[in-house]
Amino acid sequence: METVEKFLSTLMTAVSNCSLYSKEHTFLDELTRKSLSSIDDLMKDSDSLEIMIVEDDLVIDRVPYRGIGLHGKQLVKRLKRKGFSRIDFLKGIDFPELKQFITDISTMNEGIKTYPHIRSGVVDVRIGGLKVDGDFDLDSLSTFTSAQVETVKEVYHGISPYKKLNVAGLEEIVVNFIITFRKEANILKLISPVKSYSEYTYTHATNVAVLTMFQAEILGIKDNLLRDIGIAALLHDVGKLFIPRDVLEKKGSLDNNEWEEIKRHPLYGARYLTKIDGISQLAPIVALEHHLRYDCHGYPKLKINGNIQHLCSQTVAISDYFDALRSRRPYRAAMDIKEVLPLMKNEAKGVFNPYLLDNFIRGMHLALAE
Repeated sequence: METVEKFLSTLMTAVSNCSLYSKEHTFLDELTRKSLSSIDDLMKDSDSLEIMIVEDDLVIDRVPYRGIGLHGKQLVKRLKRKGFSRIDFLKGIDFPELKQFITDISTMNEGIKTYPHIRSGVVDVRIGGLKVDGDFDLDSLSTFTSAQVETVKEVYHGISPYKKLNVAGLEEIVVNFIITFRKEANILKLISPVKSYSEYTYTHATNVAVLTMFQAEILGIKDNLLRDIGIAALLHDVGKLFIPRDVLEKKGSLDNNEWEEIKRHPLYGARYLTKIDGISQLAPIVALEHHLRYDCHGYPKLKINGNIQHLCSQTVAISDYFDALRSRRPYRAAMDIKEVLPLMKNEAKGVFNPYLLDNFIRGMHLALAE
């Protein structure tokens, strides 16, 4: 524990002071050497030092360090800002390499470069162990998106009033998609088709998260807020898990009682998410508001703030509507994207924030043109 604390202290002090001094300043060099010494101490009996983020906890060489202190929290924040949740330091790391790494993570906007003895990636907690995920290429996006849907399915299957929500699993899905955005993947290749009626909930949740983060990125939203928006979008329909399946998957028309039950899912979702520790406050807000309208109508009927949706709820509402129309459902066929966009525009008055809708349509037309 003492060696870990020393490493975190020297590393993050070096990062914090990097912007105050030139790269050649002796103080920065001294801190880098101390950090390198700490890394060597931690790698005495192994060939690597693994640092991972699971939820907001640091896991160092497979040992969780909760309540690690200010320097640990700073490292978590820095890595998440870069879109990574795992860093491996390998045997053979030298002074120039570590100093460049320190310089890179001290900046606000630039990503982390490739280094001979430092590997960065995303923790994958889907299959029992922990491994680096995110080294996919843009030619394998269909496989990648299918894997994310499967992860959402696993997380959703664990949801109940009596179990803890796997927030870490949701966070890793979101970070994976953020990485694909940085690789300039076409948004349309990240939207999964609905393979069966029973898979709709998980596929739709994944698609709405991708489409909502796409909107947020266009608006210039980044870092922790982008991650929180993605998680909230993944969970927007979680209340449907508390609706009887025969109602959700009914192929014919719903009767009045069934329709009223469906309309309660925002309340069910918000009620569930408000009880979850470690999740952004955006999640229950979006779950509650995603069927409200820009003109304050919609459901559920609320008597707060004039029924005005939160901005995040407005973006999710656009994504939700778009994906619902382009997906095959028990009661109708899927619509082509080129049909959906003008329909949304024509029916938009009072339903969606007009600025956000124009922004979304503009982005989708650019994607269609690629």
